[in-house]
Parts: sequence; C-alpha cells; structure tokens
Amino acid sequence: MRRRSSRPGAFPQCRLVRMAPRAGLMTSALVVGCGLIGASVGMALRDAGWDVFLEDEDPAAVGTAVRRRAGQPWENGVRTEIAVIAVPPRLTAAVLFATQTRNVAQTYTHVASVQSHVQREVEGLSTDLSTIVGGHPLAGRELSGPAAATADLFAGRPWAICAGPQTGGQAVTALRGLVAAVGADAVALTAAAHDAAVAVLSHLPQVTASALAAGLVGAGLQADELRLAGPGLVDTTRLAASDAALWEQILELNAPHVAPVLTDLAARLTSAAAALTSLSDEPSPPQAAAAVAAVRDLLRTGNAGRALVPVKRGVRSEAFAPVRVTVRDEPGRLAALLTDAGLAGVNVEDVHVEHIPGRPTGVIELAVEVGDVIVLTDALRAAGWSVADPD
Repeated sequence: MRRRSSRPGAFPQCRLVRMAPRAGLMTSALVVGCGLIGASVGMALRDAGWDVFLEDEDPAAVGTAVRRRAGQPWENGVRTEIAVIAVPPRLTAAVLFATQTRNVAQTYTHVASVQSHVQREVEGLSTDLSTIVGGHPLAGRELSGPAAATADLFAGRPWAICAGPQTGGQAVTALRGLVAAVGADAVALTAAAHDAAVAVLSHLPQVTASALAAGLVGAGLQADELRLAGPGLVDTTRLAASDAALWEQILELNAPHVAPVLTDLAARLTSAAAALTSLSDEPSPPQAAAAVAAVRDLLRTGNAGRALVPVKRGVRSEAFAPVRVTVRDEPGRLAALLTDAGLAGVNVEDVHVEHIPGRPTGVIELAVEVGDVIVLTDALRAAGWSVADPD
C-alpha cells in the first residue's frame, strides 16, 4: 500500500464534532465497522451521551446499526475525537491507516483480538503512530452482526489497552475515556502479553468448544439419543456457534501463542484417555489404582482452575455461591424471581438458566455472595419458591 501523509491539517474541510462539554470528557466518535462489536460500541456510547457516527462498506450493516440506535451515518467532512476500527483482524491495520489518512479523528484505536500482528502492520504503514493505540474489549457473543449488538455488552468487562512504543499519552487517555464511557474496565498490557493471555483465556476455550462440538458430527447419534443432552453439553459447546471465518483469522494470527496451550491440553486429554483405556482392559489392582488416581488428579486440578476464574469484576468464583431455584417454564417467572431476590436485599451477581427442552420446569441458578446464601434461600422459600438446599 502506498504511504500517504497523515499530518494534521491535510484535510482542512473536516470539522470536529463536539457536544456540550461535560467536565472535559470526550463526546464524539466514529465507528468503522458495524458488526457486533462496532454496533455495540456505538450503542454504549450513545447511551453515555456521545455523538456517534458509523461507517461500513456494507450499507445494510450501517442501516441496521442506525435502526438499533448505534449512531448516524458518517458524513464526509465530519471529524470526531476518536475513531474505533471494528473490522476483522486481517483488515484492521489497512482500514485504520486508510481512516487515519483521511484525518477524521484526533485518536485512532481498534478492537482486534490479536494485537501484535496488527501493531506490526500499523507500524509499517503509518507515519504518525502517536495518535494510534491498540485496544481489545474482552466481550462478545457467539452471535454476530449489528442485529446482535447490545449497549451493555462491555459493562464490567475488561478492555485491554495495548499502547505501542510510539503511542502518545493523549491517545491512551482518549481510549481510557471511551472505555469508561461504555462501562468497561481498562487493563494496560503490552501487545505480546495480551496475545499470550488471550491464547489461554479466550482462544483455547474456542478451539476446545469447536472440537467438542465437532465430535458430535461423527458420533452417529440418533434424534432420540441426542435428547439425552444436558446443560453441560449446551454450556461447553456454546462457543462452537461463533463465526468460523472470524476465528480462522484470529487463530492464524495468534498461532505462536495458541499452539503451545493446545498441545498442553492435548497432553492432558491423552493422559486421561490412556488411564481410562487401561481401566477398560481389566488391569491389576495397582494399575487400576494408578489410572483412577490420574483421572482424579485431572478432575481436582480442574476444580482448582475453575476457582481461579473471575465471576464479576475480577472477583474469583469462591467469593460467590449458587442458590438453585426450580421454576415453571412460564412467562414472567424469571422476572418474578429476581424481584423477590431484590426484595430480600440480596444482590444477584450472575444468573444461569438450566433449561432442558421438553421439561415444564427449569433450574435458575442465582450467584450471590457466600454470606447471602442462607438469607436468600430463606426469603425465597418464604415467598413460595422451590429452593434446593445450599451446598
């Protein structure tokens, strides 16, 4: 791509859009790319009182995002305070550079799932790296497109800020302002540290879910047999419904970090498979004991790993406990349950719905602080709910 100047003033016809100043906060943004993340950014910023402009090569995507109240179509000549590039990772650097050369914003950022590759590409294109700061919201859904966008997608979620060596302080401040406006929590990382972390925390779960779901394709299960599937399978394969084309790019670009963690997972599974195979071959008592111990070690290590997973705003799961309520599958029952929980003075940190097709009831799991379990259990039972005994 031919290098072009991005010096300030190269497009003097641009006008900076500001709303009424509010304690020095930014108020305008251009979102380039109206998919799930881009449209959600627009919706969240609009809710925060920002003036948001939208751009996408697909007019239909812009139209859907506009109808979802994510912003208004960008007009030539409008200049905003920050531009957010929300396109697939292989296109991110080129689109960011093209946007910067139009001088349409004071700061430029992106939301790529892989930071190092994009940063290297940007450094090879732009002559003004001071206004560019990498970013990645750790939020999303297995659905895609602007129709799936939500204004609260980033609430309480981490948003990595990956400043490059030449990123200016003003650009970092600008991105922090955007992150705060959408309700996310800023986490400063280098691009390399980010990519190593998400390989374990995001990319490995995606591959694992895809591999697990792929195993169903060749299992030869009949329709009646598939009805035996429980919520465990639903939960563990949820990510397998994600956009395959997007994840192909993410895994390719972060292959150096993803490959080792996949190898480690494969080794754990191979060890468990070997132990279970030996148990199938009528082993001697010592061999059987060793095999059972190997399986037990995997399961207990899994318990320890699960306890490390943050549930809400970085708080580990051991700080919370579930209150399980059996609820009839009828309109309004979940809302009524949450209302009664609120009347009990207990804050529900998370909600998990265990619904099995064909059943007239479901199990609603309310995650609350450990000290509130008995309080909520007693209050809900007094209100007529069927609550399981605390663990």
